[in-house]
Amino acid sequence: MPVHAPADGLRILAVDDNSMNRLVVKTLLAQVGVEPHLVEDGAQAVEAWRERAWDLILMDVQMPVMDGLTATRQIRAGERETGRARTPIIALTANAMTHHREEYLAAGMDAVSPKPIELTALLETMERVLGAAEEDQSVCSTRVTSGT
Repeated sequence: MPVHAPADGLRILAVDDNSMNRLVVKTLLAQVGVEPHLVEDGAQAVEAWRERAWDLILMDVQMPVMDGLTATRQIRAGERETGRARTPIIALTANAMTHHREEYLAAGMDAVSPKPIELTALLETMERVLGAAEEDQSVCSTRVTSGT
């Protein structure tokens, strides 16, 4: 699904402890027809993930209560335990140096989009991870239907 076009129906969970950052994400995504569900910390993100399926999670890294890495690890563990499809998770963070990115990917995040958020860069990252998720699901369903 091209993210640059209005994306009605795209279910996005956005997680950030800073109310201004949540407003920025909401405002930017509204420009492409997406209304994200907003929560304030990783514990709320894990709970929201348990309650419904999301097409994509935009996850801040440093938050009180539960940080984004811990939340991502819990979501990935939940996916393994339940057999639920992998939800793409993008780290939204000002800490986007190479060693940070490696840490985020090791925790189970799929990509990093740096703060301050630039709409074009965020949309490109979203498009890439959503495309990869679609490919993974196509491969899995092909394996299931072909018996390989």
